[in-house]
Amino acid sequence: MAKGKNVCIEINLLPAEFRQSKTDFTWIVDRRIIWPTVALFVFIVAAFMLQTYVWETQNSLENELTETQAEVEKEKPLLNKIADLDAKLNVIAQKTAALKSIQVSKKRWVILFENISSMLPPNMWLVSLNQVSPLEMELQGMTYDFSEVAEYMVKLEKQVSIGSVTLVSISTTKSQTGDADVYSFTIRATIKADLGLEGGAK
Repeated sequence: MAKGKNVCIEINLLPAEFRQSKTDFTWIVDRRIIWPTVALFVFIVAAFMLQTYVWETQNSLENELTETQAEVEKEKPLLNKIADLDAKLNVIAQKTAALKSIQVSKKRWVILFENISSMLPPNMWLVSLNQVSPLEMELQGMTYDFSEVAEYMVKLEKQVSIGSVTLVSISTTKSQTGDADVYSFTIRATIKADLGLEGGAK
């Protein structure tokens, strides 16, 4: 006679209100739940770390800015002194340039007047000397000898201070005593641009 299989059947005879139902936790190990949860957790952690880094960087930059501003404020008096010194140096430089210009101008006029006066012939004298432009002089004079006008012009052109000489006018008039005729003349002479400069006309 064949042996039959033992069958175990569990029958819960407790009333429905006293029965305990078993909770189903199988969803916890479901990959459809696990991976999105892990991804969300990683995202939250990464966002928190990024936000923390941004805050720390911002605080560090703000601290550096505050320190820099404090240093600038601390050094402001020194910067003001440097600005004052620069202004004074500029004034000194301008005065120095002006003095050099005066020295050059003085030297120029000394040489020019020396050349003009030393070349005068014996019977000639100058009545006026005017600067009509930065590099041009007008000379008015008188002489008893007509030929001395041409002689004087030739001598002036040979001077280191004069570039060229031009006769503007010449006329005959009576002397103050009225006993002789004199020649009144006007000539223009150009001044050399490098007159009085270092290495220029001397």
